Amino acid sequence: MSDITKTVIQKMDHLGVKYLLLQFTGADGQLKGVEMSKDSFAKADQIGVDGSSIGFLRTKQSDMIIVPDPTTVTLLPWQDNTACAFCDLRSTDTHERIAADPRGILAKINKELYDKFQVTYFARPEMEFYMLTSDFKPADSATYMVLPPRDKGYFLRKMIVETLDQVNIPLKTFHSEVGPGQHEIEFDSSPAIQAADGVQYFKQIAKMVTLNHSEWIVSFMPKPFIDEAGNGMHIHQMVRSFTDDLFKGSGNELSEFALYFIAGQLNHASEITAITNPIVNSYRRLVPGKEAPVYKTWGIANRTALIRVPGYEAGRLEYRAPDAATNIYFTLAFLLKAGLEGVKKKLEPPDEANFDADVLNPKQLEEKGVELLPRTLYDALLKFKHSKLAGEILGPALHQEYYEARMNEWLDFKREYSFEKEEITQWELSRYIDC
Repeated sequence: MSDITKTVIQKMDHLGVKYLLLQFTGADGQLKGVEMSKDSFAKADQIGVDGSSIGFLRTKQSDMIIVPDPTTVTLLPWQDNTACAFCDLRSTDTHERIAADPRGILAKINKELYDKFQVTYFARPEMEFYMLTSDFKPADSATYMVLPPRDKGYFLRKMIVETLDQVNIPLKTFHSEVGPGQHEIEFDSSPAIQAADGVQYFKQIAKMVTLNHSEWIVSFMPKPFIDEAGNGMHIHQMVRSFTDDLFKGSGNELSEFALYFIAGQLNHASEITAITNPIVNSYRRLVPGKEAPVYKTWGIANRTALIRVPGYEAGRLEYRAPDAATNIYFTLAFLLKAGLEGVKKKLEPPDEANFDADVLNPKQLEEKGVELLPRTLYDALLKFKHSKLAGEILGPALHQEYYEARMNEWLDFKREYSFEKEEITQWELSRYIDC
């Protein structure tokens, strides 16, 4: 019995559970899992899975094993006799992490950061979602930060929050959002891998709590309603240790490191978008006038900018493009790698955007040097295909397979629909409502 197995068994005994759910994330960003009894887990030399069924790995590369991370073992909130753990994907031959393991990819870039600067990359996601009736209508008419009884989702949202607390996912705030029946739960900051695990677990918990306690459903679909606010997943980023904060300069100013970091992310923003916004529906949300980023800008307290620096806190950068359809491990890996490239090359960011880009005409935008983010998944994939950064992060095989899988999704959509028509199609609803 390996040391990892012994530690996991000890934690299961402490929790008093009989079963273990082994969770892992495929290249497509979907959380998967396989369940075992404690006795079966204790006897297993290795636990194999078919990689071709959980992402974009080719069949000839598909055999792999999953190895639980003992630090993530916790009680499964909706099943008293079951624990769960997040797993790494490893080779059947060498037992090393496979190149396409999302957790491993993020861990590798985190190590690059730590080895050079002895600091950690922290993330604080904001999770937006809709509570919907069984016919996909908003569950109530509540809008931004209203209170019950108008906020009929209040008690269900509180149950989700209390369940997250049971599994030690740190939270900051939670409230109704702009759209009718829309909600936001904001994490507290955590090291990147912990934050990414939390996003995956949060989505599952929100759906399970809602399933078990109401006739409603929860949807993280980026844009379920064409005329209402979309669901974003803004990501607040910090780079720090116990003693150093590399984003903070003197007073309330940004450091030189932070400015280089911003420049690196803006420099790669177009090619990153296929990762942060990976589905057809993602680009229904990225439109002007809806507080969603459309332009490659940064600014202090500017909610139309792609990268926002809160006016009251200089040590934090908010990247506002992502949505919950993303593979969160990939998104954090790309954001960190792009930022570090800016630091390495000492790239200078453009001037701060102290204006609302949404109200400017094309000529005014051109005069200010403001560039658009990709407008469709197709546009984003063309940038991604030729991205050297993507090849470095994902490796040549996964880079190509991710591109092909997403391009096939775009082509499937285009066979029946035109993206230029402003509507949420049945194709999108059937494919993404359970995002």
